[in-house]
Parts: sequence; structure tokens; C-alpha cells
Amino acid sequence: MEFVNLIIVFVFAITFSNVFNRIIPIIPLPIMQIIVGILIGLTDIGREITFEPEIFLVMIIAPLLFREGQRNDISATMKNFSVILFLAFVGVLITLVSVGWALHMIIPALPLAACFALGAALGPTDAVAVGSLSGKIQIPPKAMHILEGEALINDASGVTAFQFALAALLTGSFSAADAGMTLVVSSVGGALVGAALVLIKRQVVLILEKASARDVTGYLLLELLLPFLAYMVAELFHVSGIIAAVVAGVMQAASFKKVSLFEAELSSVSESTWNTLTFTLNALVFLFLGIELSQVFSPIWNSETYSNSFLMVVVLLLSATLFIARFFSIVVIYSVRKGIKNLWSAMNEMLILTFAGVKGTVSLATIFILPLTLNGQAFPERSLLLFITACVILVTLVGGIVVLPFLTESDEIESYNTEGISLLRDVIEKLKRINHEDPQVEMNVVIENYQDRMKELYIEQLPSDQRQEVQELRALIVSIERDGLEESFRQKEIGIEGYRLYERLISRMERSIARQLLSIIGFWLLFARQIIAFFVHPKIVFARKDEENRREFRKEELENVRQVFLQNTEVILKSLDNLKGVYDDEIIRFFIDGRLQFAQRLEDGTFIDSFIVRSQSNYVKELLIGYQEERKAIDEYEIAEKISSLEANEYRKNVNLLESYSINDVSNTIPFKELSKKIKKEASEEN
Repeated sequence: MEFVNLIIVFVFAITFSNVFNRIIPIIPLPIMQIIVGILIGLTDIGREITFEPEIFLVMIIAPLLFREGQRNDISATMKNFSVILFLAFVGVLITLVSVGWALHMIIPALPLAACFALGAALGPTDAVAVGSLSGKIQIPPKAMHILEGEALINDASGVTAFQFALAALLTGSFSAADAGMTLVVSSVGGALVGAALVLIKRQVVLILEKASARDVTGYLLLELLLPFLAYMVAELFHVSGIIAAVVAGVMQAASFKKVSLFEAELSSVSESTWNTLTFTLNALVFLFLGIELSQVFSPIWNSETYSNSFLMVVVLLLSATLFIARFFSIVVIYSVRKGIKNLWSAMNEMLILTFAGVKGTVSLATIFILPLTLNGQAFPERSLLLFITACVILVTLVGGIVVLPFLTESDEIESYNTEGISLLRDVIEKLKRINHEDPQVEMNVVIENYQDRMKELYIEQLPSDQRQEVQELRALIVSIERDGLEESFRQKEIGIEGYRLYERLISRMERSIARQLLSIIGFWLLFARQIIAFFVHPKIVFARKDEENRREFRKEELENVRQVFLQNTEVILKSLDNLKGVYDDEIIRFFIDGRLQFAQRLEDGTFIDSFIVRSQSNYVKELLIGYQEERKAIDEYEIAEKISSLEANEYRKNVNLLESYSINDVSNTIPFKELSKKIKKEASEEN
């Protein structure tokens, strides 16, 4: 039962940290997860968690590195292979010596071998931590390829160096020749194990195909099993399990792809499964880091051996030494490749590589291998080394998050979105011509969908300050709509069915608000309004629509909805007009025009029909016509070289996603189908 409780706590923590990051993105997700991990570590459940390095490496790090290897751009890695190889091996050695000597100079009481062990643990760049940074900061492609390639292979050198430092600590002897040979054997052996397992897996798949036993679920489970098997088999042969997992991932991605329906379905399921799994495991990495920080922090922080201020100075000095050693390593290899005279032109790239070389939980898992006893006696410095390692990891992560935005370009909107708007406009014109020949409400709805997508693309291209203005104005409009609806309901100007219909419209508008661009106050005001509405009208929220007492949705109710909308429109237009000069005039005009078009459609009587049609099954047919026209437009733009092949493929992926979603839409549309039937029945009776 304790294990079940732990799973529930972790799932809740991952969900909470992700939601909180969406609401307040100024706090990076890894930092948020570390904070949540620290809070968990302070609870009774957190104190009972025992960190097992081997289990952590095989269950979390191995699948993550397998996935990184699977997604790695091999051609880009080979272009920068000399830099990657130098940083992964020589760079780790330079870090080991620099950090080890620095720590021994600061705290002479620590054995030199123990200091080198800490330096070895902090040597490797962490692939998971690098991945977390790349999701938040726009690191240039070349630098990112170097970081990813380095992070995939430097764990082997770091762990091997740590093992020999540990052997020197325990036995007092060290052999550089043995260390070098062990590193080569461990790396090559791990690569062979990873490659062999992938080849065996392919043979198993061939046998299954010959036996007509192909199954998406079975194939996916085989793939998910690969990283765990690779790591465990490699460790069984005393070679690098991490390298085995990485090579298995690279080999898996390099397999021959057949173009078939089965392969397409397998690829789709595999991609979504791995995305979910890697997100969860990444979150667990930083949660565990937070938990371990809370566990190693207290004993050392409360110790009388070293003052807290001294410990903080040690952590900062070692972090600075780490960055300096890494920068020196990068300067050395760049001097060889580019020449000393050309170093200044590459200074920005070298600084990015320096501060993006963050450490992670692999370093923590490595340092945890330190024994509890040394020569039969207690090893009290172990807790100090754990504390220093955890704090340095945190400092490098925070340092990367703080410094890198100043060294990299801001994540601007891709320029191809301009062509994207033009492309959607062309699709709309084609659909209008089709609808002119055979007018249908369903096709009008498809056109409206494309107009909405075009508006969203326009908004995405705005600078961040103007996008924030758009979201604030959207939130204002939603608030006015909700206030107007509540007042009309209190005044009995609209019935329960009309209230529900209008509430659904408001909810649709609300979903378009990007909460992360709102101020914290704006978000909580919007959230509070939803809670108030929930408690004010609970019967409406939870009312059951039994057939015997379901209320007829009369034509008069539709008229009431229209009147409420027009009343709210007057208030909204007046509010927008008053905000001229406060917000950008072009954005104000954008909202005013949109609202007037909305009101015109309602006045013409097409809006309600369109709103109801969105939930009808025959709407899918018109959607598919739209997607077909969009594909044609993408082909035309690619042939005319208005967009690149890469951009065209991205557009096609989006169309495929939309099409799949439309076909598989299983939303509860029964009430609206019934509503449509009643409206059509009333119209036919009048005629």
C-alpha cells in the first residue's frame, strides 16, 4: 500500500508542477519540480524514500538515454564528432582534476582520492538536464547537437573515472594505464551489447511476421523493453550499461522503415507512448533530485563541523571552477579546430556550450556509490560530498537557466507563419467557391474553423507584449460575457437551456485564452469567476436531462440567447472603445471587427445553426473536404517554393493530426443533435 501511495504522490506532484508551470512560466519546470521534490522530501513519505543508484540508473536514466539516442541526429553528431569526443573524455578528465584539486585545497581534511571522485561525478554533462534546458531556451542547433552528443557518451568516461578514484580511495593505489584500458573496454563493450540486442530484437520481429503474429502492442512492448535489457545485460558483462542503452536507441532509430499501414500505426502509437514516458521520467529525475537535496541538506547544514556560510562559499567556488574548467576545455578544442585567431568569432558559441553543460541526477547517482565506511571505519565525509554534489548540480542548472537567455536569441515566431496565413486564406477562398455552388451550413462552419486558425496564426506572430494584450482582452470579454449571462439569468431573461447553450459558447471562448500570458492576478480573477458560477448555479451544472422531464428548447429561447449576446456586445464594444490608447489600437480594432462579424452572423440567423452543426456527424464530411483542399494548397506552395519541404511536412503533420482528431471525435453531441432536430421541426411546421 505504501508503494501505491508513493505512486499517487508522484503523479500528483508531476501534474501539479506542470500545471503550475503553465500558469506561471517564469519559474522553469525543472526548478519547479526540484522545489516540489524538496517539499516531498520534508514529509514522512519523502523521508522513507531510499535512493538506490542502480535502480535509478536502470529504471529512469536508461530509457531516457535510449530515447535521446533514438532521436539523435547522427549526421550532425558526426560533423562535430571531434568536439564531442574531446569534451566527453578529455573534458571530463580536466573537470575531474580541476574540481578535485580545488576541493582538496579548500578542505585539506578530505582525502585527495575522494575529491577526485567528486570531480569525476561532476564531469559528465547530463542529457536529461540539457533536454530540459532546450525545451525552455532556444539553443543554436550546432551547439545543441554538440551538447546532446557529448551528454550521450560522457557518462561512461565519468563513471569509469569515478570507479578508479573510488578504488584509489579504498586501496590507495591508482593505474592510469588500467583506467584507460577499462574505459575503452567498457565503452566498446557497452556499444556491442546495445547493437547486439537490437539485432536480436529485429530477428524476433521477423519470426513474428513469418508466424503472422504481428501486433502493435507486442512490438511496442519489445521496444520499451530494449533500454532496460541493454543496461542490465551490459552491467552483467561489466561494461557500460549507459552506452549500451544509447547505442540501442541509435540502432533502433536506424532500422529500415517499411511504408505500410501497420508501420504507420506502430510509429504513431510509439511516438505518443514515448513522449508521455519521457515526460514522466524527466519529471521523476528532478523530483528525485529535490528529494535527495532535502535528505542530504539537513545533516550537513545542522552540523557544527563547517559553518553554513563556509559551505555556501565552497559550493559557489566549485561551481565556478566547474564552469572555468569546461570553458578551458572548449577553448582548447576550438583552438585546434578553428585556430587561435578565429576564437573570438566563436566566443558566443563557446560560452553557450560552457553554461549549457549542466549536471544532473546521473552525477548524484554516481556519488551515492561512495561507501559508508572507509578501511573498516565510518566515512563521515560521505554526507559532505553528497551535499556538495547536490548543491553544485543545482547551481549549474540555475546558472544555465539564468545566463543562457542572455547568450541566445529569443524564441521568435518562425517566419513561415506569414506564408501559413496566406495558405489558409487560399483554402478559405477555395471553400467559399465550393460553398457558393452548393450552399451548406456545414461548409460555413468549416470556413469559420479556418478563419479561427488564421486568427490564431496572426496572434502567434505578434510580439510577446502584444500577445499578452490579446489574452488580457480575451479575458475581459469572457468576464463581460459571464457577467451579462448571470444578470440575464437572474432577471429571468433567459432559461436554463439557453443558459447552458450560452455557457458552452463562453467556455469555448475561454479555451482560447493562454493563461500563461495573463498576469497572476488576471488568472486568479478568471478562475474565481468560474468557481463563483459553479456555486451560484450548481443545479445547472449537475442537472440530469431525463427524457421525461427534459425541457423543450423553444425557438423563443434562441431569441433570448440572441438578445443576451447583443446586449453583451454593446458592453464589450463600449469597453473596447474606452481602452483605445491603453492597448494597441490595431489589436483593439481586431477585436471590434471580430465582434461585429460575430453579431452580424447572429443577426442573420447563421450563428446558432453553425454552433449546433459543429456537433453533427455530417460535419466531418465537410471537414475532410477542407483538409483535402489544404493538402492541395500545401503542395502548390511547396512546388512554387513559397515554403520549404521541411515546412511543408510540418503543415502536413498538422493536417493529419486535425483529420485524425475529427474522424475520431467521440464528444457527447446527443443533446445538440436533438436540439437541431427540434429546430428543424419547428421551422418545417411554420412553413
